[in-house]
Amino acid sequence: FIAVENIDSYCVLISSKAVYFLKSGDNTDREAIFLEVKYDDLYHCLVSKDHGEVYIQLTKKAVNTSSGVAMPGPSQQRPMV
Repeated sequence: FIAVENIDSYCVLISSKAVYFLKSGDNTDREAIFLEVKYDDLYHCLVSKDHGEVYIQLTKKAVNTSSGVAMPGPSQQRPMV
């Protein structure tokens, strides 16, 4: 456990192995996690602003690559929170 940040209707929990995005309310239940990104799976992280809102785009590594080089995956591998 490193930090917890409450943001509007959800909470971000940062640990030494992953970042967890949780629904607001009871954060002790595993089902409260709606997005978990392990650092081993993270390819790139980008912070952007749009109409006064701040978004974090997390690009996960591709599952399989023929070259063995980690490249960004398809759109479902690039969640924006």
